[in-house]
Amino acid sequence: MKIDNFRFGSIVINGKKYTHDILIYPDGKVEQRKGGIWRFGPHSIKGEEIEKLLEAQPEVVLVGIGTQGRARLSKDIAVKEAELAVLNSKEAVQRFNELFDQEKRVAALIHITC
Repeated sequence: MKIDNFRFGSIVINGKKYTHDILIYPDGKVEQRKGGIWRFGPHSIKGEEIEKLLEAQPEVVLVGIGTQGRARLSKDIAVKEAELAVLNSKEAVQRFNELFDQEKRVAALIHITC
């Protein structure tokens, strides 16, 4: 599994283009982030979203907080089961590919705008 391309408003994974925020699981499953602005408010990432990724038992959870780094994690996020890295989305994409190449169990939430 590889993230082929990322730019403001879109991300390409294994040749498939997504135009919404995504969750990536260690087994390669990709799904649209549910709720987003309507459920959580603008630029907010909640603990329940990270907990969903943790259920897959990753070694590392990457959170891409947007191209300009404007999204923020809520204060209710406490990760003890895995390493948590919060980066701007371009850096998170690069780190995801590096960790995948190292055969790490990596999960990610990537915010594709802001």
